[in-house]
Amino acid sequence: MHVRHWARLVTAVAVVALGWSLSGAQTPAIGLDGAWARRAPMSGMGGHGGGGNGAVYVTISNAGAEPDTLLSATSDAARTVELHETTNDGGVMRMRPIQKLIVPAGGRVEMKPGGMHIMLLGLTHDLKPGDTVKVTVTFDRAGPMTLEAPVR
Repeated sequence: MHVRHWARLVTAVAVVALGWSLSGAQTPAIGLDGAWARRAPMSGMGGHGGGGNGAVYVTISNAGAEPDTLLSATSDAARTVELHETTNDGGVMRMRPIQKLIVPAGGRVEMKPGGMHIMLLGLTHDLKPGDTVKVTVTFDRAGPMTLEAPVR
């Protein structure tokens, strides 16, 4: 009788452990840190049919063993949201949209002014210091994640 009781206990523990691992109770591989937003310089010129533009910056870390890819971003704060990079083209700084952003396994990507960023085109409301912008970013592996970026 004791052996059967012991076998049931071991089976129950194994089932609970399997359920725990399948339920996603693992540490997420992608981290979003230090997010902040600002109204774009010279945004009084409008663009994309709205009230100017803005940008969101964040550091993305990947603690996973596989790279992950940032595919897109959305926000109620803008009519259009794009992933952008800033490049130096013969001494002239230019922004251009990018289709995706690969975050290497065990690595990180820092979005910052003068580099990669999330571009908010056609703001739906003014971005004032102290406000917060919510952005949902979607990764190939990690799926959608929402960040809150205080406006500076």
